[in-house]
Amino acid sequence: MDYTLSGDNVEITDALRAFVGEKLAGLNTRGTETTSARVLLKINGSEQTATGTLEVDGQDLTAITAAASDMHTAIDRLADKLSAQLRRHTQRQHGRPK
Repeated sequence: MDYTLSGDNVEITDALRAFVGEKLAGLNTRGTETTSARVLLKINGSEQTATGTLEVDGQDLTAITAAASDMHTAIDRLADKLSAQLRRHTQRQHGRPK
């Protein structure tokens, strides 16, 4: 999956880029064709946020934001929320599992 990572008041280090790539790679195991993702990392005072949007089957899923006091925790929470959103999208497209 291709992804774009950008930062607002955040220096995007190789370690952060690798961490985000590792978390997004886990989303491809859902059986849906996730073609790309956009992730914005932002620091606003003591709050650190990660916002992500997935492109799935040619359409963008809703932008989701996760906040925490630590950037890695915010990225973890974002990956969990994106996974749940992707699961809901798959269920809407293919019906609920029996």
